[in-house]
Amino acid sequence: MSDELLEVAILGKTVGLKGALKLHDKSDFPSQFKKGVSFFLKDGKTLKILSFNKSNSTAIFEGFEDINLASTLVNKVLYQSINETRKRCKLSKDEFFYFDIIGLEIWEDEQLLGVVEDILEVGLSNLFEVKTNLSLVKDGFSETFFIPYIDSYIDKISLSEKKIYSKNAFLLLENS
Repeated sequence: MSDELLEVAILGKTVGLKGALKLHDKSDFPSQFKKGVSFFLKDGKTLKILSFNKSNSTAIFEGFEDINLASTLVNKVLYQSINETRKRCKLSKDEFFYFDIIGLEIWEDEQLLGVVEDILEVGLSNLFEVKTNLSLVKDGFSETFFIPYIDSYIDKISLSEKKIYSKNAFLLLENS
């Protein structure tokens, strides 16, 4: 557990007598939940999936194979390491992990607008919450603003440069 952990699911109520727990997926990768895969709890304990039912999103964990044992896991949060997430969760072209986007600088026309602080899911799209560059804040702009993650505002994302190149985002900043 040497690398940073990501919250991937919350364990819900028990289902049946054999220790199955409802899994509330908080990730974009339900395929990571399958037999043999291990996850972590906040206290560092490891939970290994013995079986997973995709149709009702229930899991049985090793060592918790009855309702009484499983009930001790209700409302616990499952975590996965960034390294394991990269290995198990495959991205399509032009897709990125949230943890790779947060912290990237937003640039438009050679000007640093700010840094991505968070990503909010709004309907079927996402909004980048941006902490405005301090020099712009000193010029009277708001401390934070939002940029929709759509082609009208995002030109290119370069993980190697740790930059997002925007277009029309300065207008959003001016109007925030």
